[in-house]
Amino acid sequence: MDPETSLSEDDVRGIVWQVWTAYLHCTPDVQAAPEPLADTADVTASIGVAGAWNGLAVLRCGLPAAGVIAGAMLDVDPVSANADDCADALGELVNILAGNVKSLLPQPSHLSLPQVVVGRAKVVWPGTTALHTLQVTLNDEPTVLTILSGEPKPHM
Repeated sequence: MDPETSLSEDDVRGIVWQVWTAYLHCTPDVQAAPEPLADTADVTASIGVAGAWNGLAVLRCGLPAAGVIAGAMLDVDPVSANADDCADALGELVNILAGNVKSLLPQPSHLSLPQVVVGRAKVVWPGTTALHTLQVTLNDEPTVLTILSGEPKPHM
């Protein structure tokens, strides 16, 4: 079976629902997203998957959503969550999501360390293609998860 088709949108939606429920203690609204908030995200967290399947899991959101996530994961006040709190929480969340995605992909596959960019930046991965993009809304704040397939090429 083609690894690209073995990971369905329903699989990713189920992972998101389980992770949000278990770690953020809420029932998320998960919808297909038309695009991944590339230029409007205040926080971008990513983690690579390499091996029998190559790609990335990318989580993007605004600072209010990052604060809500940090608040739930780190037991801090969402409004006063600082940049380090947001980076830690989003890095851990994308790690958990990617680990669950990896479990459905051909093996052997390995995860990289998460990378988190706090601040508006155009973070891109040339050589990859969006496989699935989902928007998760929590307290009226959107967070977008994109699963990219392919091997990222250096961006010059």
